[in-house]
Amino acid sequence: MITNSNEKFISYALNLAKKNLGQTAPNPLVGCVIVKNNIIISTGVTAKNGRPHAEKIAIDKVTDKKKLEGAEIYVTLEPCSHFGQTSPCVDEIIKYKFKKVVIAISDIDPRVNGEGIKKLRQAGIDVVCDVLKKEAKEINRGFFKAKTSKIPFITLKLATSLDGKIATKNFDSKWITNEKSRFFAHNLRAKNDAILVGANTVKQDDPSLDCRILGLEDFSPKRVIIASDLNFDLDLKIFKTAKEIPTIILTNSSKKIQIPYVEIILCAEKNGKVDLEDALKKLCEKGINSILVEGGKQLATQLLQENLVDELVWIRSKKIIGNDGLPAIGDLGFSALSEVLNNFERVENEEMDDDSIEIFRRN
Repeated sequence: MITNSNEKFISYALNLAKKNLGQTAPNPLVGCVIVKNNIIISTGVTAKNGRPHAEKIAIDKVTDKKKLEGAEIYVTLEPCSHFGQTSPCVDEIIKYKFKKVVIAISDIDPRVNGEGIKKLRQAGIDVVCDVLKKEAKEINRGFFKAKTSKIPFITLKLATSLDGKIATKNFDSKWITNEKSRFFAHNLRAKNDAILVGANTVKQDDPSLDCRILGLEDFSPKRVIIASDLNFDLDLKIFKTAKEIPTIILTNSSKKIQIPYVEIILCAEKNGKVDLEDALKKLCEKGINSILVEGGKQLATQLLQENLVDELVWIRSKKIIGNDGLPAIGDLGFSALSEVLNNFERVENEEMDDDSIEIFRRN
């Protein structure tokens, strides 16, 4: 519930920021609203690939810079105070004599981390912090997770039959869920920096792993394959489109091969497989803050075993395949109920005609 003007304009900035969700990594997603005499005179959203910043875009839109003097600026994240590829946003705010800055949440980047707020206050500008902080942290959950743990925010998506199967015994899986659910899944792709799948999913399903929603074709995230075995058919869709969509293979194989336009990254080995924690850290180093995991069973099982899943999105149809179908999750090795995974809380439940979508968040 919006209770005052600070919340009103920060809420608007948060909604604006969602426009470029999944497109600003490695930088955070930021929305900005400039207000004069309680009227919005300009807005900005951090651009694709993270630059220019939202504050700079909003300020530059105002042709008569005299209008900025005495104005208020509302931002969803603490303005930067350091010199990087661009000059600090804090300096721009001070330069044009804003009277008030309202910030949803502080930036935990060590280069900022309160310094922007400090510099603004030293310049005599009124600064209000932590307005709709929870909501601001949520839209940048990948950025905050990556900064604190050096591992991206991991969403595991499972699309299954009612009895938890991803395919029949003959690997037939089209289509377990309905069209609305598939549209929802493509939206998930557009909101993440990368899609992660196992090698078997690529070999058996030959997926494109792009975003095929009208208007979002250019929002396809990077595609990442976990593979111990590098024996791929190069006519697979994912390799034929690697020139258009960045594609990465994470492997523990020392085999020297080259696949056109595909980056191959050597990772540590764990129990004969790719060490997932090491692999995820390498993706984080490449500026990937959020990952959608789409398959298959072995990868999902390993991620759950190692407690690497932050969010679980389970899409179920009304179909029943039976015990000879392929399960979404493999053996986890539990022998007692006291040992089983029990650290997910359901935070959302939605119906998509005959399908149901449940979203769980790790406690």
